[in-house]
Amino acid sequence: MPGERITLTRSRGSARLAILAPKGWPNFFLQAALLGSFTFIYALSGIYGRHEAATALTNARDVAQLERTLGLYWEHGVQNWVLRGPHFLLDIANRTYFICQFTVSTILLLWIYARRNRRFARVRNALLAANYVTLIVLFLYPMAPPRLVPGSGFVDTLNENAVNLQSSLIDALNNPYSAMPSLHASYAIVLGVAGFALVRRRWAKLLWALYPGLVAYSVIASGNHFVLDVVAGGAVLLATPLVDWAARQIARRTGGRSTAREWSNAERRAA
Repeated sequence: MPGERITLTRSRGSARLAILAPKGWPNFFLQAALLGSFTFIYALSGIYGRHEAATALTNARDVAQLERTLGLYWEHGVQNWVLRGPHFLLDIANRTYFICQFTVSTILLLWIYARRNRRFARVRNALLAANYVTLIVLFLYPMAPPRLVPGSGFVDTLNENAVNLQSSLIDALNNPYSAMPSLHASYAIVLGVAGFALVRRRWAKLLWALYPGLVAYSVIASGNHFVLDVVAGGAVLLATPLVDWAARQIARRTGGRSTAREWSNAERRAA
């Protein structure tokens, strides 16, 4: 019967949609809010960052000098190699910069939430740790990217794209003086490790193992980060245990002992 077919089709569609929310839609939207709220706060931080442009430029020059002292001032070498090489090297750097942070991150996080939900909390907490520490740093230590430092000789390679950092939408949501630490690097490390641990196919594991290196190449070759920004992007993840602890405390206070016990069991299974 036509009515039965329509009902069956709707029920199948609902079942497929429900796969995305194994703990229910309220929990799904809570996780989306926890991770997505940072974008709004980050956009507002751009107001502060633009007022601190002079300090941000001074800090960028200081970081460059520190890299020279440490023998880590590799940015010019990487970018010059890309600009003088085959054009696909530049295409990879530019496309990776835009695709990795939003498209790749969102797709993998949705997959982990839907298909590997027991591990989602650990991945979420690592990303939250990176976000929280970055918020603190960008107010305490605003810093310009290499491409914005006058006389530094860096090229803003992203200007070749139709969508670039000067696009009206991105400019409104971007804090140009928040290069330290590199959130691109933070997310790439977290998602690279998670992807490697959670996928089953060997070729997919290899791709995720290479992913953090690809992102580091992208942000340096495009003139958007110093090497030490990338290092700092990894260092901020050391705050992850603190976020884990805070999440357990919240679970105890809002869900009682049973929720806390479930949280601890999930942590042990994920270890």
